[in-house]
Amino acid sequence: MPTLIKKPTIKEQTAAKQSVEALRQITTSSKTNNSVVFEVGGKTIAVPRKAVMLFEKILDEMAGGRSVQITLVNEELTTQEAADLLQVSRPHLVKLLDTNKIPSKKVGSHRRVERKNVLKYESDLKAIRRKNLDLLAQEAQEMKLGY
Repeated sequence: MPTLIKKPTIKEQTAAKQSVEALRQITTSSKTNNSVVFEVGGKTIAVPRKAVMLFEKILDEMAGGRSVQITLVNEELTTQEAADLLQVSRPHLVKLLDTNKIPSKKVGSHRRVERKNVLKYESDLKAIRRKNLDLLAQEAQEMKLGY
């Protein structure tokens, strides 16, 4: 289930900006790639560097006044959730599942789709579109159409 941090207040934005600046100083001065060590309330906490970088990104987005949503990559989605993620209708998504363009599995009478497969389909589709646009632009240049 996604975790959503709604648009931060001005006070939260200010705190996030101060925090992200302090965190950047800590992470850039840290020599290790394994973890960053914090001392909080007399306890020492070793946090994996990747988690600290993620936290830094969250604070950066909050400092800019943006909402943040955290989701699991391997999370299973309903067909409606997957359709919403791709910004397509549910019937269109079902067609993609029926043609195996996006892998899915049945759970009882319902289908489930892994988020990573939906994101891979979206990424692949964007790459195909980019390649086709590049080809069109190249043809237009060869035909001296001014593009």
